[in-house]
Amino acid sequence: MGLILAGICLLSGCAATNVVYGPCYGKTLPQLLDATTLKRLFQEMAYELCTDSCSDCSTRTFDGKLLVTPKPCALEEIKRQTVLVTDFVDLKSYVPGESGLLMGELMRGSLNQVCCYKIVQAEFGKYFKLNENGLVSLTRRVSEIKHDGYPQPEAVVGTYNFLNNSKVVLFVRRINTTTGYVTKMVTREIDYSCIGRKIVYGVN
Repeated sequence: MGLILAGICLLSGCAATNVVYGPCYGKTLPQLLDATTLKRLFQEMAYELCTDSCSDCSTRTFDGKLLVTPKPCALEEIKRQTVLVTDFVDLKSYVPGESGLLMGELMRGSLNQVCCYKIVQAEFGKYFKLNENGLVSLTRRVSEIKHDGYPQPEAVVGTYNFLNNSKVVLFVRRINTTTGYVTKMVTREIDYSCIGRKIVYGVN
């Protein structure tokens, strides 16, 4: 009888609670990102990058969620800062790729929503260089970056690294375009585990 029950359990998945997830071999970066709650992740990073906020219009909790007051003020009433935001560049290929373009859009949307920034989309290769050591440096063509529409611009520059099929590391730098100094840096490490088509992850 015990052997029969054991056989039934194996067929019906009674031991599913003991299933151990493993590395996500064969999964592409877009597949992993598709299983990730990206909007919340990028809103949290934007929250950390903010030096000003929409506090006159809304209240933000510490987890980065934006809670708009019943009577929000017009964005024109806030002194809004303008920032240049690039697409995210792969540290291995030095190009954005499909995933880098997606992350750049998410970063721009989150900075606009959470920080009330005016966003200028910037081409990474035009203003910045990524060398073989993975360092980001301004091209020093400050005259091209400065503009009457944003006389004191800062830039938010993102890079990412896809490691060992199961880890993605995001780096976001806030850079003063006049001095070239990194004024703030935010990182996120996303660890993925898989079993079959099921993907789970944790963020550090």
